[in-house]
Amino acid sequence: MKKETKKSAKSSKKVRSSAGDPKERQKSGAKRTPGSKNNGKVSTTGNLPKKTSEKKGDSGGSIGHYIQMAGQFLRESKIELKKVKWPSRKELMTMTAVVIVLTLFCALYLGLVDFGLIKLIKNIVG
Repeated sequence: MKKETKKSAKSSKKVRSSAGDPKERQKSGAKRTPGSKNNGKVSTTGNLPKKTSEKKGDSGGSIGHYIQMAGQFLRESKIELKKVKWPSRKELMTMTAVVIVLTLFCALYLGLVDFGLIKLIKNIVG
């Protein structure tokens, strides 16, 4: 009888999740919310960044603000475009030719299938 209880105690330790272990919670950054009835579940909402409060006087934003945002967007876009590895003229021509040839091949194939199905339906219908 005692052997069975030891086995069941061992198996219950295996079933227990590591999220309940305080050391594991510290590693993952998860917090247990005190006083809440979450049935022992771990909440990670305590780690989310808090939103900054907006100006109370600014209800919808001014035109100057939107112009400033657009200018910032354009500056950042320019920086990102400098990071792009642009293809050489030869690579560009090769890739363009491949796209055109594959498009023509697919169009020819679908045209033949369409033509064949039209003939088949006309023969069936009469």
